Amino acid sequence: MTFATLIRRSGLLAGAAAIAALALATPGLAQSFPVTDDNCGVTTTYEAAPTRAVTLSNNATELMLALGLEGSMAGTSYMANLRISPAYAEAYAKVPVISPLVATTEELIAAEADFVYAGYPDGFSESRHTRDQLHDLGMKTRLNVEGCNLGAFGFPQLFEEIRSVAAIFGIADRGEQLVADLSARLDAVKDKLAAAPSIPVFIYNGGDSAPNAALGNTMLSQAVAAAGGRNIFDDVANRFGQVSWEQVAERAPEYIVVFYSGTASGQVVADPDKELGQARIETLKSIPAIADVPAIANNRFILINSVQGQPGPSTVDAVEAMARAFHPQAFGQ
Repeated sequence: MTFATLIRRSGLLAGAAAIAALALATPGLAQSFPVTDDNCGVTTTYEAAPTRAVTLSNNATELMLALGLEGSMAGTSYMANLRISPAYAEAYAKVPVISPLVATTEELIAAEADFVYAGYPDGFSESRHTRDQLHDLGMKTRLNVEGCNLGAFGFPQLFEEIRSVAAIFGIADRGEQLVADLSARLDAVKDKLAAAPSIPVFIYNGGDSAPNAALGNTMLSQAVAAAGGRNIFDDVANRFGQVSWEQVAERAPEYIVVFYSGTASGQVVADPDKELGQARIETLKSIPAIADVPAIANNRFILINSVQGQPGPSTVDAVEAMARAFHPQAFGQ
């Protein structure tokens, strides 16, 4: 299907979205409209809440589900073979899975999407579909602001993301409740770790000749800090980048967070935990330059996949899991 053909079909899509919006009468979604969303240089006005949303990443999916918006979703994509967090499994089962990879333009049209939400930048690209192209097809869009934020991204920014999505769907009260719930869980971890020392942590994102690391501006770096750790590369003001094994050895991490997604070279991996997570642990153990690093010598690894490691409500799950691993004594373990 050519892009010109897609444009011709956009009139039908816009009409279907308008009819669906008129039909929406769900209690609890009442809010003053229009709502204007300023997002990553794109300003969008919503005259009513979207009714056929499609997500292009797992963290976007979970954020929508955490807000109780499964009834307003026409589909999800890009979970690959990773598992949805247990808290959202029941709601997730009610929403069609359009694709294990990022939904294509044709798939978005078939779903009659009126709102397309990406949790990280590769959801919108020249090779797939730009936001402008989707707007021309009658679909409004949003990108999690980590995707266009050049500075550090942490929980305050995540909470503003939650509030923004909640506003778009006319459920500001649910957004505030979710922020309060997540904040309370973070505070509970902070209280547990009040007397715990911060430990050095390497966040490994693959690579063998040279390691790829999560750097200081990532959500995951902030999550490590909230869990009582300190990213050994938090002084690098970037998101992800290549470092050296010698640098890892010099900074002597006591724990290694192994970060991975559900795909490799653009293809879905059958068992990400084993084929990517566990395989990366074996790679780390095979590198002579870091054999004496405390984390390696003491076999201290924790697997964090992209469902928890990318900015979304399940990042708090990652904080809780890492805090227990880094400081078991604080949790009576």
